[in-house]
Amino acid sequence: MPNEVKNIEDLKGFKSILANNERLMGLDLGSKRIGISVSDPLLQIALPIKTIERAKAKIMAGQLNELVEKFNIGGLIFGMPLNMDGTQGKSAQSATDTAKLISNSLNLHYGFWDERLSSVAVERFFEKSKKSRKTKIINRKEIDNLAAAFILEGALRFINS
Repeated sequence: MPNEVKNIEDLKGFKSILANNERLMGLDLGSKRIGISVSDPLLQIALPIKTIERAKAKIMAGQLNELVEKFNIGGLIFGMPLNMDGTQGKSAQSATDTAKLISNSLNLHYGFWDERLSSVAVERFFEKSKKSRKTKIINRKEIDNLAAAFILEGALRFINS
């Protein structure tokens, strides 16, 4: 585990700090829930895992720490909610503060990936497939963890490019 938790601004830096078979965890920070995804050990694909309710920091840290241990997580990728013009607003500052809090409590390096329209992309995908196949309506919790996978998938593509 790292001694000093850092924001890895160039996500490609994760390749040099992750130990053998460590994975990355993607987090979609919502106001009510946090969607969670994990990468495979080769950092090729993102898998949606679950959604947890936003709660007191100690409770969330405990839930996240269980997943960190279960999946051998070596770093965190948080969705960064940028404005449509690419600037950072209030929600970006909130995401930054929450990311620092979570990363420090888990003692893991972290980075950010642009999450603009991640939830919208997931919703549209399922709306489109619902029209062509008999698909059950997806709920908000599923959208949150799928959005986390969408965010992590984008970061993994960049890391491996």
